[in-house]
Amino acid sequence: MLSASVLAAADEAAVRVYVLKHKRIEEAALLIRPHLSDSASITLTQRLNAMTVTDRPEKLDQVGKVLAAFDTPPRGFTFAVKLVRARADVPEGSIAREIGGLGAKLKSMFQFNDYALIDSVVLRTAEGGRVDTQFGEEYTLSFTVRTAGAGNELLLSPFTLSKVYKSGERSAVFLRPLYRSSMPVTLSQTLVVGASREEKSKSALILILHAQELPRGDAETGADGPKAASKTDVSKSAKPDMPDKNKPKPEPKP
Repeated sequence: MLSASVLAAADEAAVRVYVLKHKRIEEAALLIRPHLSDSASITLTQRLNAMTVTDRPEKLDQVGKVLAAFDTPPRGFTFAVKLVRARADVPEGSIAREIGGLGAKLKSMFQFNDYALIDSVVLRTAEGGRVDTQFGEEYTLSFTVRTAGAGNELLLSPFTLSKVYKSGERSAVFLRPLYRSSMPVTLSQTLVVGASREEKSKSALILILHAQELPRGDAETGADGPKAASKTDVSKSAKPDMPDKNKPKPEPKP
């Protein structure tokens, strides 16, 4: 919550100092500009994350309300993510139980015979936070959480799914991006993204993501605050190895 103090008043002008605790003062200065009169002035003190505003008292009262709504703690979120391998070059199999009730939805969206869970994670971070996680031994996912106000829309950008490769005698590890995009997400709704080499590919990776907002008391301390991830154990039978000739090189599916 911000703090403000009246330093002086002369005729119709007044001076107030606003100190922000959670948001950047540079962003706040841009936010209040439309609410000030033409003769107003703003002085920023970045060291204190504060600004001094000179304007008519009624304008400063309005600025105080705008900043009070703006200077709130960062919102916290959880992301339940599953990575599924889909194949059309094998006999039709049962939907892996770890996928749950999404099996019918996957069948209606994609033309594959078999769906097997590679790995499942639950991630936790806040606005502006970045998460990096690994699915099994083959894939990694990373994204930064960006939001617009207090709405239900999030933007995960850059959202990158990569393949892990090992090379050389020392088993040097490097990543090759398979899918990279700015991913819009709606809270409390399930997002399903498929990535394959081409439209009629025999195999694909399907990522299932469900985001939820944490109660304010459980929100993270900031963009660089702690992150937590938990994994669901998956048996070897749920992670079939693909022959080299079938290694997916997926691109984003139109």
